[in-house]
Amino acid sequence: MKTPKVFGDEEGDLLILGWGSTKGSIEEAVQIARKQGLKVSSLHLKFLQPMASGLKPIMEKFKKIITVEINFSDDKKHEIINDENRRYSNLALLLRARYLLDIDNFSNVHGQPLKPGSIVKMIKNEIENLKG
Repeated sequence: MKTPKVFGDEEGDLLILGWGSTKGSIEEAVQIARKQGLKVSSLHLKFLQPMASGLKPIMEKFKKIITVEINFSDDKKHEIINDENRRYSNLALLLRARYLLDIDNFSNVHGQPLKPGSIVKMIKNEIENLKG
């Protein structure tokens, strides 16, 4: 399997990873954020098993990695959620286990497609948090 192509720059502040139906929303959000000067790129996986080769070197060139999924995960801002009991969405959990990297997630299980605007908002917040 060929290594997927990065949408955007090969390195930067934030890498958004997705698979399946999230591709269009993610790429539109990344394009909007990049026009606003943010250093964000994305990578879309076509297969989860077997996983394409060459992913870890790509991920290591970014300060933060976040999956965007239509899948359940705990809200890390909830008062009873901490690093020990937090449940991650499926793709984030798979990538964390396979590559031993700190991969976060942004997920939605409201029965609606992910909208680029909500992803752009998340991108802005995450890059602000990186800069302190």
